[in-house]
Amino acid sequence: MRMSFIKTELKDGYAILTIERIEAMNALSEDVLSDLRKAMSELTANQKMRGLILTGSGEKAFCAGADINKMAAFSTVQAEAFARLGHESMNTIANANLISIAAINGVALGGGLELALSCDIRIASTNARMGLPETGLGIIPGFGGTQRLSRTVGAAAALEIILTGDFVPAGRAYEIGLVNRLCEPAELLSQAEAMMQKMLSKGPDAQRQARWLVHSGLDQPLTAGLEREIIGFSELFGGSEPSVGLTAFIEKKKPQF
Repeated sequence: MRMSFIKTELKDGYAILTIERIEAMNALSEDVLSDLRKAMSELTANQKMRGLILTGSGEKAFCAGADINKMAAFSTVQAEAFARLGHESMNTIANANLISIAAINGVALGGGLELALSCDIRIASTNARMGLPETGLGIIPGFGGTQRLSRTVGAAAALEIILTGDFVPAGRAYEIGLVNRLCEPAELLSQAEAMMQKMLSKGPDAQRQARWLVHSGLDQPLTAGLEREIIGFSELFGGSEPSVGLTAFIEKKKPQF
């Protein structure tokens, strides 16, 4: 039985998932994607888990993308099957009821950037480089890049990245909103953990509701999204969190959710 390409480290309320395929710059083979889906299945089944941090092993790469050598011989049927496998894997993160942070250490190219885009938040080291170079290979991003990138940075910036195939340095990625924060390589994981721990100190029901409203609202007219917010806001008052949080604020105490 082979070793998993995904290392899972359980913390207090969250997990760190590390892609461990350092000899291939953590590229996404079918085995890596399979291991990622399995790790996510285990996390989502764990009621104690509220978040995950995703990163790559080593200092050079978060994830260098999909295995190009295998793709070169694809038929149309094989290409569709591989794209569906990739989408399914990305969706296990995007659709999970877990706050997700991509800690981008080094390059995140092609499927690697698409993997980071499936997370709620991206933090990158200052030496990181990102891009979707697929059009230079005669293909297109196939793991969600044309859709998630445009929703993250806007259509014009996404088209520039996709159509030129250029690498985006960390500073530029921060400027266009592709990443939320930059930090020195040695501080990347600790910064991601500090952000996660801060998030987990807030009301879990409120966070789940807010996260769902933000993501689902992207595919809704504004009026529909606003109505959903009204319903979501009011539904929270059927539970205990508003009483705990609001009473603690009034009494100048720290809420214990």
